[in-house]
Formats: sequence, structure tokens, C-alpha cells
Amino acid sequence: MTLLNSIILVVITTSIALTSVLVSESVSFVHIVIAVAVTGSVLFCSMFLFFQKTVVEGLHSLNARVNKISETRDLSSRVPYLSHHDEFKTLAMSINSMLEALERAETGMRESEERYRLLFERAPDSIIIIGLEGDEAGRIVEANQAAADQHGYSVDELCSLKIYDLNTAETNKIAGNISAAVVAGEWVTTEVWHVKKDGTPFPIEIHAGVIKIGGKNYILGFDRDITQRKIDEDSHHRHHERIRHLNEELSHKALELAAANDELEAFNYSVSHDMRGPLTRIAGYCQLLLDDDNNLEPHVRGYIEKIYESEIWLNEVIDALLKLAQLTRVEIVSGHVNLSVIAESVLKELHFENPGRTVATRIEPDIVVAGDSRLLKIVMVNLLNNSWKYSSFKSDALIEFGVDQADSGPVYYVRDNGAGFNMKDVDKLFRAFSRLHDCAQFDGSGIGLATAQRIIFRHGGTIWAKSEPGTGATFYFTLSPHVT
Repeated sequence: MTLLNSIILVVITTSIALTSVLVSESVSFVHIVIAVAVTGSVLFCSMFLFFQKTVVEGLHSLNARVNKISETRDLSSRVPYLSHHDEFKTLAMSINSMLEALERAETGMRESEERYRLLFERAPDSIIIIGLEGDEAGRIVEANQAAADQHGYSVDELCSLKIYDLNTAETNKIAGNISAAVVAGEWVTTEVWHVKKDGTPFPIEIHAGVIKIGGKNYILGFDRDITQRKIDEDSHHRHHERIRHLNEELSHKALELAAANDELEAFNYSVSHDMRGPLTRIAGYCQLLLDDDNNLEPHVRGYIEKIYESEIWLNEVIDALLKLAQLTRVEIVSGHVNLSVIAESVLKELHFENPGRTVATRIEPDIVVAGDSRLLKIVMVNLLNNSWKYSSFKSDALIEFGVDQADSGPVYYVRDNGAGFNMKDVDKLFRAFSRLHDCAQFDGSGIGLATAQRIIFRHGGTIWAKSEPGTGATFYFTLSPHVT
């Protein structure tokens, strides 16, 4: 039986006893009042003892336990159930539930702080927190290891300095403007210079803004060493300037070369035309002397014939030079050109001009390229004439034209089985007036291959040759698929 139930039982028993007395005997009003007063006093004392024993002591015990938890800040402690009363048990359970919630919140906050602490300390970039208020104004209140390593200090040494101690003199001149922008609420990104502990200045890129910690304002700065970037930018700038300077020199040289070529072409044209008059007169006088059969000694006639033949050859050279000079100025009109058709036409004409020769030909059909039909015909004429000429001593002469496919694109070729040449002389092959064979055996001006090379170069291609003496020669060339 609980204390409260005992008190109630005593009060009821006392009330019944008094009532019995009043009923059985004749009493006065005073006696009734005294009986009620006694009963009330007993009830009051009983209730006081109950609250003293149960409520006050229970509350005192709970209060003492809560104060102890508050003093020790041990949120893992719990309030025991010291009373059997439902009200105190419920109160204790509520307090314990609150302690559990606080413990979970503290654990979560501690874990969160640990994560941010690890992030702060292990961040690869420098992180510095600078005070803004009171005695902390301008002082580095926190810095990570990256900031210390970047400046050559320990973390403790760095936190004993002010930010102005890390700035160069030039940076301190603009530091006020940067701070004002940050305090105004702007996150500022800019480049400044800091000084290491050993006095070495170095460039950094800062990203800074205001944060609030514990009711105070601070500047949070992320700094990155940009020394290598500055070196790369400086190198790039110097290379750019060098390239610009070289381009200017190249443009100047190109203008000089163009002017020299113009002068050379003008001189070539002038000399060629000026030579034609005397050469024509020499040829005419030689022809008159050769027509006079009665007055010439045999050896004199031989001299005159040599002079006449030389004049004819020199005229051919002049014509070839004029054509070669014109190739640098003629405008390229690009289109689809069937080289197979051109090869057939050139060889057909050679057969017609030399009916006594038997030459086998192999022409791959429908070899179509992009280029100027007039200029590419000159290439085919020169290469095929070359093969025709140097295979003239072969009874089974063979001339071929075809195309091979290489990784870089199609490679065209003209091949013969004629005299050929020694590859040690290949560098002379495309020089004007350079001849690899005796003029008495094979005639020509020595301009044909140089002309073909110039045209192919203008079409974005290259030309080369392979040969062995007595087995013939193959001339290879390429052309750009897009010619403008």
C-alpha cells in the first residue's frame, strides 16, 4: 500500500469515528466545529507529509541528477527511475529522451567538425582565416598546413603574424582596397604577391570573402601559388613575341624576295628578248653562207653548221626560260583533270612525230586529279618526253603511267626502261640546265624537269625519282586534293 493510500485510509477512519460520536451522543455546535477542525488538521498534515516524502524528495533527486549531468557535461548519463509514481517516471523518461537527443546532436556536430577540420588541414591549397574585429583585426587567427608550407613557416608561427607581414610592399598598397571590397560583402578573386619566411617573393591567386564565426566577422582566404603559371605565361609571351618578330622578318623577306623575283623576271624577259634579235641575224647569215655551195671550204661549212645548231639550241633555251618564268605568275584555274587522257594524247603525238619507233605503252585509265589542266598537261608532256627520249636506244622500249596508293594518298608515276641514271646525281635532276647525260646522245634544253617540279609545287605536291643506270627511271609525284 502506498503512502497516499494510507493517509486517505486514516482520514476516512477518523471521519467515520467522529461521525459516529456525533450521531450517538448529543453534542453542541462547538463540538462539531472542533471535530471538523481536527479532521482538517489531520488531512492537511497527512497531505504535507505525502508531498514532503514523495513530490519534494523526488524533485530534489531529479534536480540533483540533472545538475550533476550539467556540471560534468556527460550527455551519455541517464536519470534513474527513483520513484514508482507514474508522473516522476514519465518526467525521468522525458529527461532521458532529451539527453539522448542532445547526445546524438553533439555526436553529429563533433563528427561534422572533425570532417571540416580534416578538410581544412589537408586541403592542397592554402587556407587562412583573418580577424576583422578588435584585437584580432588583421591577425591570422587560423591557417592550415598548406598555408604554412607555402610560406615556409610552421602553423604556430604563421598564426602569430598579421596578414600584412606576408604581403610585399606593393601588395600592402592595394590591400586596403581588397579588404574594403571583401567587407562590403564581395568575394574577391585577384592576384597579389606574398613573401616567404626567407624573404623570397612569389605570386599567389587569392579568393577571399567574409564569414561569421561565434558572432564575429572574419576573412576567409583561399590562396594558390601561381609561380609556375606565371613562368608559363611569361614563356608563352616571349615565344609569342619571338614568333611575331619572326613573322615580321619573314614578311619583310618575302617582300624583298618578291621584289627580287620581279626584277629577275623582268631582267630575264628583257635579256631573252634582247638576245633574240642578234641570234636571229646570226642564224640568217649562217643560212646564207650555207646556201652558197661554191665559196665555202668543207671545214668552214662545218664551223658554220655548228654555229647554226648552237643558235637553234639557244633559241629553244630562251623559249624554255620564258615559259618557266611565266609559271610563277600564271593564275591556277582548278578543275577535274583526267591525266590518263592527257598521257594517251601526248604519247599518240610522239608516235606520230617518230613513226620509225616502236614503243609499248601502259596507261592506267581514268586517273582524275584536281588542278589546272594547262599546267598539268605541261607536266605530263615533260615527263613523257623525258621517258621517250631516254628509251630511244631500246628496241623493246616501254613507257608506263599509273598510280599507287600510299598512306598519305595517291602517288602518280611515269616509268620507262631506258638509259636511267646514277642515284648519286639525283640532287641535280631538277636543276635548270643540269644534264646527267651527254648532249651528243640526248638533246634537250635541261629545263623540262625543273618546269615540271615548279608546276607540281604550285599544286601542293612533291616530285622525286628512282633509277639505276641501264634499267630505266621512274618519276613519282603527288598533288594536293584541293588546289586554289
